[in-house]
Amino acid sequence: MGLLCAKLRDCCCFPSFSCCGTSSPPAEEFQLLILGPSGSGKTELGHRLSRVPRAPDDQEATNGVRCYELAAEELPARLQLTEVGGNPEMQRLWKHYHASSHALIYCFDLGSDPDELQASFALLTDCLLGTQLAGKPVLLVASRHRDGVQLYDVEYAFALEELAKSCGCPLLICHMDDVEDLQRGVRWLCHQLLARKSQLEQRVRYDVNMQVWQRRKRSLLSSGKLAQVHQQRFRRQTRKILPAIQGIGLMRPSTAPPNIFFVSSQHEESPKL
Repeated sequence: MGLLCAKLRDCCCFPSFSCCGTSSPPAEEFQLLILGPSGSGKTELGHRLSRVPRAPDDQEATNGVRCYELAAEELPARLQLTEVGGNPEMQRLWKHYHASSHALIYCFDLGSDPDELQASFALLTDCLLGTQLAGKPVLLVASRHRDGVQLYDVEYAFALEELAKSCGCPLLICHMDDVEDLQRGVRWLCHQLLARKSQLEQRVRYDVNMQVWQRRKRSLLSSGKLAQVHQQRFRRQTRKILPAIQGIGLMRPSTAPPNIFFVSSQHEESPKL
């Protein structure tokens, strides 16, 4: 059962049209990335937000990529969600999804021990500091519970506010098992996306272009074509050797004077009388 259920309208028309015949403007669309360690609740969160029931036999950890869509009527934006697996092998691929994302949803297991929480937030720090996710909104979503541990305890124990300031990311923490808290987090995320729409779209275009160029550059370097391109572009023009030196024959240049004078380096002695 989904968390963000669409409310039924009293109007008999379609949701995108009003009774007066005027259509509502299309919702803005944003790309969101769902990351987190393996077993942190990413897949469960994706199914809850997309209101698609999870199959009973689909309980294995994600070893790849899953896509969801969140387009509830009460939300002012349409969110395309991309979940990437959290095992160590998939973590190496996270960076390839940073550029095309407008925001990050990071899941962590609140019921895990402090060392595992420390490792989880260390992964979050690596995702935000000096990467293409820096400066983009971040929604932290907790799964499960731990006796005596609250969300604000996690926020202060792991210096999440300082992390948000250092990377310039607006950050909010919520719990997926609390329906109202999760709805509040999603509404906050939509507000951040709409408020920074032009800035985020420009940033995504720049990051994607740079990513494409870096891949193209690595491909050219690996194949040796980049060095060949530079060699052809900056090649110096070779000087033509005179045919006389090449042994073809004597040929004077057109700019040479009509007569050639030879100057001896030693003064010849005058003949004795």
